[in-house]
Amino acid sequence: MTYNLTLSTYSSWVHAYLPERTHPFVLLSYPIPYHPTPSQSFKQQQRIYPIGTHTLYDKGWKDVYFSIFWAIAFTILRAVFMRFVFAPFVRLISGRPPKGDGREQRKERKRRKHVITRFSEQAWSWLYCSIFWTLGVVTLYQVPSPTSPQQLWGTYPYSPLPALNKFYYLAQLGWWFHQLYVISTEKRRKDHWQMFGHHWLTITLIVSSYVANFTRVGVVVHSLLDFCDIFLPLAKMIRYLGYTTACDITFVIFLVSWLLTRQIGLFLVIKTSYFDAPKYISFKWHPASGHYLTYGTYLGFCGMLAVLWVLASVWFYMACRVAVRVVRGLGAEDSRSDDEDEGEDGEEVEGNEGEIKVRVNGDMDALKDVPESVGTASNIGGAVDGDAGGLKKRR
Repeated sequence: MTYNLTLSTYSSWVHAYLPERTHPFVLLSYPIPYHPTPSQSFKQQQRIYPIGTHTLYDKGWKDVYFSIFWAIAFTILRAVFMRFVFAPFVRLISGRPPKGDGREQRKERKRRKHVITRFSEQAWSWLYCSIFWTLGVVTLYQVPSPTSPQQLWGTYPYSPLPALNKFYYLAQLGWWFHQLYVISTEKRRKDHWQMFGHHWLTITLIVSSYVANFTRVGVVVHSLLDFCDIFLPLAKMIRYLGYTTACDITFVIFLVSWLLTRQIGLFLVIKTSYFDAPKYISFKWHPASGHYLTYGTYLGFCGMLAVLWVLASVWFYMACRVAVRVVRGLGAEDSRSDDEDEGEDGEEVEGNEGEIKVRVNGDMDALKDVPESVGTASNIGGAVDGDAGGLKKRR
């Protein structure tokens, strides 16, 4: 076979029914049979690759096709899940919309539509982050002590890759291109260019670490960043359903998880990258052996990770400001909302061509002040000017 996957039935189906030119889009390319040498002990084999590995995968230009496929697949899946899974779920929970053509009925229907859309967007982010954080953890713990310097740097160059490692990395790359498409097509927020720059920085880190065979530390970074992105969308979803106390608890969990993973965890990754990598890897450029660590690339990787950490720190500060305002009862001012006409809470505002824009009755969501772009969840859907929340915006 020219291509292969761990799931042999899927691979066989692809070969039987799809044209050969489509195979790089849906199957991992460059398979290599793996046979541990007799001189390797059981522990030596386990240290490098998961036990039971029979096929590894090299890298090449055809890997781009696989990431393109997943970028498109994520875009389609987002639309499908939002329309046929998440939106019906909210409609079921919230009951039937009010009938009639009065002002209040129209306002309530628009509010309901807004909540359904926002819930669905956040649910999609939550679903992706939950699945891919789990995949990242499974990938890490297929080998012992996955975060030790010996595993992160002593196994360099980590190539070829097991199937799950390669799939995880290339699918993550596809996700970030999907995110670029989303923020470029949805209505822009005030931090659009910050998020746009962050997404390109992340893509640069993924591509360079993949090509230069630093996927071990790359999976660690992804797993750290994905974890707290499970809780921010979840907090918003709970708030849209009206469970204020559960939302508050989830938001606290989100802040703690951000502190532990993005502030402390990512800092420790930068620390081991700067201090431990040179102890295990010599500086040289030798592509034939998969060795790409020169002093320049070493500083470049550490520098990009540092920029990512600085962005995380800035956004963590903003998130803490929101938390402080909530505790003090001052309300949350949204510095990231769309530049739209706004009325008082629950009020209709005449927009272009007489269009009626409705803010959600009651309140301004403090959670929308928290940037979502530093990890995996992006600002999907743009404006949250009408998010249902627990604090009124002070004017």
